[in-house]
Amino acid sequence: MMSKVTGKMIEVRKCNSKDMTIKELGGVPMLTVRGDLSNKRLQTIIAKTCDVRIPKPLKIKSSKNLSLAWMSPDELLIFSFSGSFHEKTKKGLDSALKGLHSLILDVSSARSLFLVEGILWRELLAKGSPVDVRKSSFAKDAFRRTRMGQVSVAFWMASDNSVYIICGRSHSDFFYDWLCNAASDGSLTKYF
Repeated sequence: MMSKVTGKMIEVRKCNSKDMTIKELGGVPMLTVRGDLSNKRLQTIIAKTCDVRIPKPLKIKSSKNLSLAWMSPDELLIFSFSGSFHEKTKKGLDSALKGLHSLILDVSSARSLFLVEGILWRELLAKGSPVDVRKSSFAKDAFRRTRMGQVSVAFWMASDNSVYIICGRSHSDFFYDWLCNAASDGSLTKYF
């Protein structure tokens, strides 16, 4: 199910178990920025435009208006929390990065965002991915790209009891069903 990208999160669908709530959220603007992240000029432009410094590998940084996630040595993903800020950020980056080898692409309609809430979210992630999700390895500003339930995903903590997960929109139905099934009553045991 597609939702209009507004910069205001809306609940697209939700499933519950005794220990977990899984929601697919729509309306979250996302931009991919590609370029040489070691380039100081590129770093300065992105930091100034987004009001957030470029995160280190496997990290995510946030401000009041957006989050900036490290995707790879030449890619960042920007999540906006405001539709107007999203447009302003895209225009600002397009203008400031002219002449610099880079790409800014709106991927809002190509990605799906899920919010998993509950005390067993770490167990759910461990059930489907090879990432070390112990508290000592996966904390508040950690960001991971991996596979989960055979789908390419990225995830980061929303709070101590919740995590955001993104995947490609074309896999959202399968992945939503996988999450709901993996979190069903009695399928997870407290480990972390």
